[in-house]
Amino acid sequence: MMIRFGTGGWRDIIGENFTFDNVRRFSQGVANHIIESGKEKQGVVIGYDNRFMAEDFAKASSAVFAANSIPVLLLTPSVPTPLVNFVTIEEKTAAGLTFTASHNPYIYNGIKYVREHGLPATEEVTTELQESINKIPTSHIKTMEYDLGEREGLIKRLDYHDEFITFIESQVNMDKLKEAKLKVLYDPMFGTGVNAISTLLVDARCQVRTIHNSMDPLFGGRVPAPTEETLWRVVSMMKEKPGDYDIGIATDGDGDRIAVIDENGEYVHPNEIITLLYYYMLKYRKQKGAVVRNVSTTHLLDRVAEDFGFECIEKPVGFKHIAEGMTQTDAIIGGESSGGITIKGHLLEKDAILSAGLLLEMLAVTGKTLGQIRSEVKDRYGIRHYKEDNYAYSSGRKEDLKELVNRLDPEFIYEAPVTKTNRMDGVKWEWEDGTWCGVRFSGTEPLLRIIVESPEEEIQASVLANLRQKIDAALSVSKNTKSV
Repeated sequence: MMIRFGTGGWRDIIGENFTFDNVRRFSQGVANHIIESGKEKQGVVIGYDNRFMAEDFAKASSAVFAANSIPVLLLTPSVPTPLVNFVTIEEKTAAGLTFTASHNPYIYNGIKYVREHGLPATEEVTTELQESINKIPTSHIKTMEYDLGEREGLIKRLDYHDEFITFIESQVNMDKLKEAKLKVLYDPMFGTGVNAISTLLVDARCQVRTIHNSMDPLFGGRVPAPTEETLWRVVSMMKEKPGDYDIGIATDGDGDRIAVIDENGEYVHPNEIITLLYYYMLKYRKQKGAVVRNVSTTHLLDRVAEDFGFECIEKPVGFKHIAEGMTQTDAIIGGESSGGITIKGHLLEKDAILSAGLLLEMLAVTGKTLGQIRSEVKDRYGIRHYKEDNYAYSSGRKEDLKELVNRLDPEFIYEAPVTKTNRMDGVKWEWEDGTWCGVRFSGTEPLLRIIVESPEEEIQASVLANLRQKIDAALSVSKNTKSV
């Protein structure tokens, strides 16, 4: 089977396609790319999460780079992805690799890849890498004994935890945090965010209770994705004892995505998290600048930006596009509806650790509860009802669906004036009343992703139902049907 890049790297099932042979092939492809660029002396940084055999895979990768005379900084112990990206910048390495499958189930592992300066790989780079990696014969893969690489100084183990936390704390008002003495319930979901965020919380003099903080490659039998469904225990603990916690925080398996529960035990959608942070940065921090979001993220950000005289920049799905928007504009924050957030002056990748620090700072500086700040934003900008749905399709039906999506008439979905049709990533319609609907294909799974947002919950539900009905009807008849 081939190695295929997704939005941030390669993920696959352990033992099926994610094997030591393929890890070595992937590493050789990256090594070749570095050598061809004349950057082999800069070396690479490699980190790994808590997944099954992640450290062993990382060592196998390190041995390939070492055999190619490319120095390796192998981080220890297991680390969040943002820390790997941070070290890539600080140590000026040619690339950074994190062995993680992020929020995917425990049967998966993967490699997240960033370029020099911690930049996400562009589509051009990943396409070129994918083609070259899959052409490498086994006989052309160089490797050596891991222990020999260490003895010869080509592989160095490095703990960068303190430096990373020091930088995070330099970006946050720690004095205010120490005064506030916030009460925090934290769920790292058995992932690698635990050391970094726990250290931050202790340094900030927070009263902390942490759950699911052991190393478990099975992630407690659940998916390490912080969603309303998976965080039921955090929600129930906060509702059981009102007042015991000011905020609940959760991070995904590799610590780059964040989820939040307010003091009342209410789940705060990632769309609202980035909106709250942007609003806080503009109103209370007095920062100035635009915001970057993808086509599937809330338009509430557009209203906040317009209110303060700034722009909301829209990009395709994929965090590399968010990073591109951050570098091309004066944006101070960028993010997506799945909980990934980047802040100006830090990493051009998702970082749940800094996001958590800023959320705590927001509570400390404003002196308000999270619920009060949520109400403040709702009173000023209104409410948006947002819903994501996935339409699974069988093998061989993707082309039919593509044809259908391209021919869909938005009037069949919602009878209101269409103000904009966007084909940046799939197709997206915007209506006069602020309702919008986006339809796009997943880059990693056989899923058609449908997203609807509207000021009215009934309209949001109706648009979603109408679209699914139209897809079902179209796929039940001939592919050549012209009327959809």
